[in-house]
Amino acid sequence: MKKSLKKIIKQNDLVAAGNKVLLAVSGGPDSLAMLELFCQISSEFAIEIAVAHFDHQFREESAAEAEFVKNKAAQLGVEFYLKTVDLPALIKQNNLSAETAAREARFKFFRKLMIEKQFDLLALAHHQDDQAETVLLNLFRGSGLQGLGGIDLKLNFKGIEIIHPLLYFSKEEILNYCRTNNLQPCFDSSNQESIYSRNIIRNQILPLVEKKLNPQVKEVIARNAEILTAEDNFLNKLALTSYQQLMLSESKLEIALDLTDFKKQEQVLQRRVLRLAYQKLNNNLEDLYLEHILEIEKLLLSEQTGRGIDLPGRIRVEISYDRLVFIKVAQNLVSNNLTYQKLSLAKIVNWNQNFSLQAAIVSSEDFEITNTKLQAAFDLNKLELPLFIRSRKSGDRLQPLGMKGEKKVKDILIDAKVPLYKRDQLPIIVDSADNIIWVAGYKMANNYKITKATTKILVLNLIFNQK
Repeated sequence: MKKSLKKIIKQNDLVAAGNKVLLAVSGGPDSLAMLELFCQISSEFAIEIAVAHFDHQFREESAAEAEFVKNKAAQLGVEFYLKTVDLPALIKQNNLSAETAAREARFKFFRKLMIEKQFDLLALAHHQDDQAETVLLNLFRGSGLQGLGGIDLKLNFKGIEIIHPLLYFSKEEILNYCRTNNLQPCFDSSNQESIYSRNIIRNQILPLVEKKLNPQVKEVIARNAEILTAEDNFLNKLALTSYQQLMLSESKLEIALDLTDFKKQEQVLQRRVLRLAYQKLNNNLEDLYLEHILEIEKLLLSEQTGRGIDLPGRIRVEISYDRLVFIKVAQNLVSNNLTYQKLSLAKIVNWNQNFSLQAAIVSSEDFEITNTKLQAAFDLNKLELPLFIRSRKSGDRLQPLGMKGEKKVKDILIDAKVPLYKRDQLPIIVDSADNIIWVAGYKMANNYKITKATTKILVLNLIFNQK
């Protein structure tokens, strides 16, 4: 088994010389075998290992198991870390399922420990039988190709590099290794209780299939999972290429895709591109399901600018003319509820997460008129001070510079093809009588323009906070 493990590690580049590897050890046969094996190969691969144990206090024997793992680590000369959590109380307090609570609490402990102690890899002892159970569980839940690929040999999850070095070994191989090496692992009695979905698959479904259909079913499922993983990875590469070709702009807060070209893609690539865009803004795909993808597809059928849907993680998807836009909606963005903020003439004023404004008063002799999208200059003596920044409201209008008649702000923004979701974020600059002097970034009012008689000039600069 040690020889096979070394081969798996080398062929798949699971570790690199100098890596610090944190082993998650419960005390059961799988993780105990992993610990023994890594102790034997650590010098050959020039890696440093340590043990982490999570005591969830589900069972009376959990404290004894924690002590067992602690003693085992000491016997092997390996650094040991322990976290004890009253998980039953946590479940009751937060109304979580036992499986969800245990998984989240364990990973939180491992992640914190890895960051604080600067570990490079987290090693988990999932094996071939776990792979078969996971694939079936995902199949019954309606998973796509990625779920049918099961557990990855190595992956990055929430910024943590995880490896599953025992993934190609069967449970029987691991148990034989423990017997041969007299490891005397702990056994979790709850694994025999068919009260969880995974246990039903493990204790009832797989044994029946092995007996009635195929005694090698676990190996077959694991082999198919490898094939599906390879195909899934290939499609992901194609999707990344498509995404890069379709992407018109990308930032931490917003991604815009070419809608016309997007619709020309095959549906299998479209769906992966949608998932990829979401993942780039949300950092993970945990809360994005097929039903959300189907909702986006319904949105695309409408082809109506301004329409959109909200996804988990405060991600909004909207059609904006010839673009499909993903927006990370900040909690403090100005909504369409009217909001006023006094504009200081002495310092930069933050309007929202996207925009700030800076004002300055200069003499006409020192200023050269250079009105741009980000700057506007006004005759200070024509303004009713103080000035305010506010969000737009229904019926807003002004006489744009150089025009004879008035125009609705709504029409100005439509003509400029400003996406609907951005219109309520734009700062509107008004005087004390609520007269609009500047739709920041687009049009200033003709009434306040500079003339030869102007002596003092107010210069306003629009600043983008995020790029």
